[in-house]
Amino acid sequence: MSDIKRIIGMSVARGYGMALSLGTLFVSARLLGPDGRGEFAAAMAWAALFATLFHLSLGQALQHRLQSAATTPTLGEQMGTLGGLALALALLALAVAAGLYAVTGGALFKGLSPLPLCIAMAGVPLLIWEQYASNMLAASAQTGLLNRAQYWGRSIGFLVFFLLVMYLGWGVPGALASQLLGQFLVAVLVALPLWQLAGRSLRWLRSEVRPLMTSGAVIHMTTVSAFLLDQVSILLINHDLGKREVGFYQLAQQMVTLLLIVPQSALMVIYGGLARATPDAFWPQQRRLAKKVLAAVAGVCLLAYVLAPMMISLVAGHAFDASAAMFRALLPTVLGISLALLMTPQWIGRGLLKLNTLMTIATSVVVVACSYWAIPRYGVDGAIGVRLAAYAVWIPLAQGVFWWWCNRRARMAAAGKGAEA
Repeated sequence: MSDIKRIIGMSVARGYGMALSLGTLFVSARLLGPDGRGEFAAAMAWAALFATLFHLSLGQALQHRLQSAATTPTLGEQMGTLGGLALALALLALAVAAGLYAVTGGALFKGLSPLPLCIAMAGVPLLIWEQYASNMLAASAQTGLLNRAQYWGRSIGFLVFFLLVMYLGWGVPGALASQLLGQFLVAVLVALPLWQLAGRSLRWLRSEVRPLMTSGAVIHMTTVSAFLLDQVSILLINHDLGKREVGFYQLAQQMVTLLLIVPQSALMVIYGGLARATPDAFWPQQRRLAKKVLAAVAGVCLLAYVLAPMMISLVAGHAFDASAAMFRALLPTVLGISLALLMTPQWIGRGLLKLNTLMTIATSVVVVACSYWAIPRYGVDGAIGVRLAAYAVWIPLAQGVFWWWCNRRARMAAAGKGAEA
């Protein structure tokens, strides 16, 4: 199957999941209102934060190990080792979250009642596992399995959402429970085929734990920093401005996420190709693929700008009209995020983990500091301004320099091979 077909297949699966998410948003925005939608978004953001902090980027570390290890771990060894680590890290994450809630009396999770927070946090182990499983499937060129799991899991979760929120009137807890069920089904529908592909044999490979943790420790600083770039604004808006503003801003940000389906799908395809080649050898193919993806994303962004007011009104109703202007303002960030996603495999494959980490940490520190200062003073406009400076200016500039460097390295490698021949 060609790379383009794989990207289309994954994009359709992700698009279907996002369509169901928009359907969920369509109903929840009307039934829960901006305040309820804001509580739902804040609870999900906390779950995503703990999953991101504690998965330690071991899925991405596996990609690095497949490039550098003298002996490649089998799928059964990958699944057994990462599965055991996922369980241990998830339990640690939940223990830390419970401890922080007890110590602060819930003040850290401002505005969230215990029941919605507990339901959201129950998804942390599943989110950690999905991060690992998606990387194992990408390295094995089995992304179709993830596509099918997302079709079924998200579909059933969507039906349960209607049952719990629309018919039973369970409100925010019902909406969160439906998300939890959908995530659980995706995890199970991925784990079972992986187990069969592994010959129904799992093995804890102790010798791989330390290399994975070492590589993951470097990569994870980048992952956490990138998460802060993406999520810190929601948490600060929730703290400083309240749930209503979170509802407006999170809707706009979710619409931006919808436009990232294709580059996210391309990322998994690139990981699979890079697992079977060196970064220099694969770069020409990756570059051609990246240009096509970025051109497609640019076209979609132009269309989204024109249709934004109608899209927001159709999805969430006139109560969320304020989100349309926010969405339009955030559109320039889409190309920067897309470029950063597409270049990530080259950073990892070339072993430039420390340099990438230092750049991302420095960016995150500046973004968090600026957001902390700007949001109380300028509200949501402050959050948008900081995000534009990061994703529409600085990150594209840095990734563009790296693109040029990859071109140069690939040409030198090709010239060296030609001289040897």
